[in-house]
Amino acid sequence: MHKQELSDGIVLYTFNPDPGKHVGFTITALIEGNQAILIDTAYENQAREVYQDLEGRGIAVKSVILSHFHPDHINGLKALPEVPLYGSVHYQTTLDQWTKKEDHPTFTPSVVVEDTLSIRFGRHTLTLSLFPGHAPCSILVNINDEYVHIGDELLFSNQGEPLLPSVDFHSSVKRHFDSLTKLKDYSHYTLIPSHGAVISGKQKIEKDIANRIAYLRAILGSSEEISYEEATRECDCTFLHSEWHKNAYR
Repeated sequence: MHKQELSDGIVLYTFNPDPGKHVGFTITALIEGNQAILIDTAYENQAREVYQDLEGRGIAVKSVILSHFHPDHINGLKALPEVPLYGSVHYQTTLDQWTKKEDHPTFTPSVVVEDTLSIRFGRHTLTLSLFPGHAPCSILVNINDEYVHIGDELLFSNQGEPLLPSVDFHSSVKRHFDSLTKLKDYSHYTLIPSHGAVISGKQKIEKDIANRIAYLRAILGSSEEISYEEATRECDCTFLHSEWHKNAYR
């Protein structure tokens, strides 16, 4: 586990990917005095390490915000005390698809975001906004009007290398394409992904978004299945995890 203080009261806990993979995990902690709000929880082992680190410093987890409800963002809740959960009003669609029904009570948000929701936490002002894209239940978290937690809207390695957009079904390609088009409005912020390095700088962010839009546009523009090479012809980067391309046609 690597711990980085992004700014006063904002700490990123970053974990290495599994062997042979490039997808690391980041849990964001907003700290105020002896309390913390977490954004995402990764899996149980990562959440347990974060909880133990906070507990060892006398900091209690006050609540958890879930960027979306895929297993690698919510399963860590099993290692945490029961606290209020914030999540999209559309959470059930993702839970039904990806989790066992008997686990749903653990993952069900106690506070649902129906459009936008503001939270004041000490020096921190958070605005949670529905942002269906990578998942139908994705939300963005604006932190102090300086940082935006983007969940999996953009994916990177821990070294900042671009990962292929993760779309699990062809029907979700258009939704993610639309969300990335909207994400350009946030290019003047520093972006915090759930997987990979923090990115900043308007020009870099817009380039990262443009490459992913080009990939998804190629899929949408073809009436039949195309290869990864064809889909990335207009991209000026090489994506890691090109094998995910086949998931776009499930």
